[in-house]
Amino acid sequence: MTDKPYLALVDPSAHPELEAEFAPLPFYPWDERPPTLPIDADEAATAIHLGHNLPRAAALLKVPEFRLRRLVNQSPRLQRVLDESFGLALDRAVAVPIDTLFDPQADQRAKEWASTKLLQSRLAQGHPLSPAPPGSIQSNAALDVTPTKIIFRWRTDADDADSEA
Repeated sequence: MTDKPYLALVDPSAHPELEAEFAPLPFYPWDERPPTLPIDADEAATAIHLGHNLPRAAALLKVPEFRLRRLVNQSPRLQRVLDESFGLALDRAVAVPIDTLFDPQADQRAKEWASTKLLQSRLAQGHPLSPAPPGSIQSNAALDVTPTKIIFRWRTDADDADSEA
């Protein structure tokens, strides 16, 4: 038994399904993929993973975007890979203002931007310095206005006679 089990190396062949999830993309000798050549789901998954979005993945595969979109709509696996890619993008976007706020080298303007972004987000909902949430009393200020009935009608000869008298 080893005295440091937390330093044991993980056998990469223990989970071959994780290793083989993204097959490497082959070299494509063409400028645009021939329409008769089908897109493999493994190729599409790798391209989405490497490209982080559909337009860039379509460019990697050298296919029109709508063709890749149709394949993604038909495949739950590709939808999962695309959702994961979007989740990673959101994680990075969320990290930018938080990292900026705690960065000692950030200038004051960047820190103000980061604090404003965080206070306007749902993370700060209910905080006294955040904008009023949609259901609060501040945003639903009631005006005391009595309803008025307005009637529109055509002017008649009788109205002319009344105005002359």
